[in-house]
Amino acid sequence: MKYQHDKDKAEQELFNQAKDKMESYIKANYNNINQITYYNEYKINPMGGISVKGYLNGNKEKEFFGLYDETNDEIGVSSVDAEEKQECQEKECEY
Repeated sequence: MKYQHDKDKAEQELFNQAKDKMESYIKANYNNINQITYYNEYKINPMGGISVKGYLNGNKEKEFFGLYDETNDEIGVSSVDAEEKQECQEKECEY
């Protein structure tokens, strides 16, 4: 039981790290982001990383997805239904 509790706690901490990094990524690279809502579901990739999903500005049609790479502390693969900032189109902005 303790093992499962510790595993669940570690996964929740990783999920929180992923959400924080995804929020930084979205706000740094996209325009007009006022609200970010996350779904409370995640998938841990066996090769490393954790996926996060949600939607933007209260609009469930404006979804996003990101795969957080804990080793490099970055968002690797992502899809965001929002307008990219001009300065971030050719090269991802720092986040």
